[in-house]
Amino acid sequence: MRASRVMTKTVECITPEVTLERAWKLMQTHQVRHLPVLWGDKVAGILSDRDLLALANRGVGGEFEFPPGTVADAMTTKPFTALATATVATLARLMLDAHIDSIPIVTKDDTLVGLVTSADLLELLTEPDQVSDVLPFSFALRKPSELMKG
Repeated sequence: MRASRVMTKTVECITPEVTLERAWKLMQTHQVRHLPVLWGDKVAGILSDRDLLALANRGVGGEFEFPPGTVADAMTTKPFTALATATVATLARLMLDAHIDSIPIVTKDDTLVGLVTSADLLELLTEPDQVSDVLPFSFALRKPSELMKG
């Protein structure tokens, strides 16, 4: 299965000059944990909720407060990316090895076309099997009595 099958195609994105507080509010509003950061239509980085929470303080009332600064100050620059033709297994291995939870899916010139998250990959486990239950080789079950005949 390819990345193009599981990726989210409508992705909330931001630009590097967005404030940290505004980025957090966007994540909360759209219920996402990752925001690709674009410069034009090219991926410049990615911002995760963990990036923001590492900078946040709890204010009065338990709300997070962020220092002055922009997404450019907190984002991961040069994030791992993949083409839409990458296999799901390749994406999963990259996420495990790099300890990341999202991979922007890009064209060969780094134009964003989608995003695959660890949640997208876990979602695959909840879908009915997409593959045939037929074994890939000729195999027929026989009763023990049939095996003895011959």
